[in-house]
Amino acid sequence: MKPTIPILTLRQAAEIHGGMSQTSKMPCKSSSLPTIACNVGEKMSKVPGSICGTCYANKGNYLKYAANIEPAQHARLVALDDPLWLDAMVRTIGSDQYFRHHDSGDLQSLAHLELIVELARRTPGCRHWLPTREYAVVMAFVAKHGRDAIPANLVIRLSAMFPDKPVRIPTSLMGVRGIATSNVHAAAAPVGQACAAPAQGGACQDCRACWSDVTVSYKLH
Repeated sequence: MKPTIPILTLRQAAEIHGGMSQTSKMPCKSSSLPTIACNVGEKMSKVPGSICGTCYANKGNYLKYAANIEPAQHARLVALDDPLWLDAMVRTIGSDQYFRHHDSGDLQSLAHLELIVELARRTPGCRHWLPTREYAVVMAFVAKHGRDAIPANLVIRLSAMFPDKPVRIPTSLMGVRGIATSNVHAAAAPVGQACAAPAQGGACQDCRACWSDVTVSYKLH
């Protein structure tokens, strides 16, 4: 959709999409949403032993700076309905090489995923990483648009529900381009490539495994 007004500055873009996150771990910008708006995640948070039950986005700095973080997250959630959201995000990403979707929060709907896919298409020089527990939304997208509809510069990483229980890719998503998985290890050994951040002061540094199609395993935190 073409904008009704030209988005000329980064400030204008930020006013439309609600601004970006910049976590200490990530080598790039990201966008966070409130965890209370998670669909699957909110249900899983009530399941004993689930990863969502001790969600990192509800503690640490997210909790410490909640007075500033939560209003910004809710503003981004509302902004998803702005017809200029896509154009504003394209303007903000610009020539960036990497982008992470949702260091907090998750997909809201099929329409939300369609926006992200189109954003990846419009920013071909940027690698996009989208972790999600909304498997059904991803399946609906593939059913509607086809098995080759995910752009080559977007990896949709199906996230584990429980520590030490590897993700099982749904049958309808097996072999679909752009689909990867991530696991979480606690007592058991990593299933997949172990995230390098814990051994690197909590930062990605030069690792970009999450933006690739390899299976990544994160240490429970």
